[in-house]
Amino acid sequence: MFNKYLFCILIINLFLINTYSQVSDSSSNNPSENLECCNSSDIIGLTYITGYMIPHAKEVLNVRGTNPRGIELSYYSHLNNDEVWLDCECYPRIGGFISFYDFDITDILGYGLSGGINFTYFFGLPSDYNFHLKGKAGFAYLTKPFNKDTHPQNMSYSTHFNYILSAGAGITIKLLNQLELQIEGSMNHQSNAALLEPNGGINYWAASSSLNYILEPVTFSPRDVKFDPYLSQPKKTRWDLSFSWGISSMPYPEPGQVPMYGITINRSIQVYRIMALLFGAELERNARAVELFRRYRPDEKVNPYRFSLLGGVEFLMGKTLFSVQFGGYLFIPFRHFVADGFPPRTFEDRTYQRWGLVHNIFDNVYAGINFKSYRNSADHLSLRFTYSFR
Repeated sequence: MFNKYLFCILIINLFLINTYSQVSDSSSNNPSENLECCNSSDIIGLTYITGYMIPHAKEVLNVRGTNPRGIELSYYSHLNNDEVWLDCECYPRIGGFISFYDFDITDILGYGLSGGINFTYFFGLPSDYNFHLKGKAGFAYLTKPFNKDTHPQNMSYSTHFNYILSAGAGITIKLLNQLELQIEGSMNHQSNAALLEPNGGINYWAASSSLNYILEPVTFSPRDVKFDPYLSQPKKTRWDLSFSWGISSMPYPEPGQVPMYGITINRSIQVYRIMALLFGAELERNARAVELFRRYRPDEKVNPYRFSLLGGVEFLMGKTLFSVQFGGYLFIPFRHFVADGFPPRTFEDRTYQRWGLVHNIFDNVYAGINFKSYRNSADHLSLRFTYSFR
């Protein structure tokens, strides 16, 4: 369920390090301009996490009220340069983490070991007291996946390797010159993004406290950059033509996986320094429909294509773009299925969400990932290749 709310954390995480480690689009517009840069600050932190498990579907009611606990070790680089300031007028932290989780009902859910990247956005200049937003994304190894013969109790995950996503907010309090306390609340999710069913996911609210040691304290201040592309040049507009390919599991308890293909065209119109409006249309081939008819109604044909319109926003982070779009189907011939040996079932909703993250690899070509979900279920994760033009 919470894939759709938490996938946005990949926006800031997967490619952000790469985005800010090189000269951003904003500075490359004036190559003769030598931007003044300052040293970043390195930070290490130790975090204790405790949570409350949420059973969002009837098949995972057996996890209700359990309390997962975790220990996490983190490293951050607190960015302090003109490129970052021109992109967002802020000084974020980016870094990595490793963590260990005890899911309380270990006879069903087992234990988890995870690692990935993290991001912290501060409201205002970093000072002795700040509100902040924090996101994490990575991979987790979970010890007791579903097995229909030996472990049918676990409907939350069916693969050892899963994605981990977290979104939270909190306060940062500076205790000493090189020591700070962070107190946070967060929403956390682990699943395989519909790669294999059952995939109910591990979802929990959490409270955490962190002690962070600042290795190299620095001073953060507003920057007076002489050349600001956002103020001196026309707002950016773009057409995008994208092809996506992914793999999705057949609906449980059907075995197997199928490919999912799609073609999307989007129009991007910049409205703010780091944000653009995004409008589009999409044609997608639903291979689950084809496979269900092949198995249960082989003498009949099905139209597997579905067409939709989309609208949303796009965040402009140098060479990296993150998009959040809501879609509605105008044409979806396959939604209900009935057959001998298969109970009547309604599949896709008429509306959905798409979360995308792409990076400019050269010229007008972008590559990245895209995630599609419905109200409380994942549809599929896909690779996306985009050609952009004016």
